[in-house]
Amino acid sequence: MQQLDLLKRPSGRTAMLMASGFTFDLEHPCADGMPIADVARSLAYQPRWAGATREFYSVAEHSVMVSRLVPPAFALDGLCHDLDEAISGDIASCVKLLIGREHLKKKLDPIKRALARRFGFRLDGAEVKRADLVCMATELRDLLPPAWMDFGHLPPPHPDRIVPVGPERAFTLFLERYEELRHLAVPAADGQRKRRAPG
Repeated sequence: MQQLDLLKRPSGRTAMLMASGFTFDLEHPCADGMPIADVARSLAYQPRWAGATREFYSVAEHSVMVSRLVPPAFALDGLCHDLDEAISGDIASCVKLLIGREHLKKKLDPIKRALARRFGFRLDGAEVKRADLVCMATELRDLLPPAWMDFGHLPPPHPDRIVPVGPERAFTLFLERYEELRHLAVPAADGQRKRRAPG
């Protein structure tokens, strides 16, 4: 994919090459023109829990689940809440604590904001965070071995059990869900995420 807006060819050391050939410059993050299939592909092949699950379970599957557990008005936000992991990879929560959550947030925030502008989702919503934790509890129950660890910060899991579908099916499910929800996308206005009035 030739990006004529990139007047200076970005370094392969500071730019991410996506599946379509789209170049995402991490020093100057701009996702304008990035196909949704690029992030869907990366998330479908990105394992949750650093790959420690009994079966392969992707960030794409997790994202689709989050989108179904939030109120309908927040479904696109739920689907896209981990879109930056198409660039950074899924970093386990314990590793985030080790490195420093605030440090990671500061470094990755421009990437997340560029993706939010491109695909029209809102950041850091409480509804999405709650659904994300329910998904985490459900994944822990269904996909990981019993562990003598304190996960008291998690809510009860969802009653439905997770049955992983594999990366190619997850890729398709993510794209289908995006097509269902893309009408909820909001334009960026002065750096604020605002929901367009219905109609």
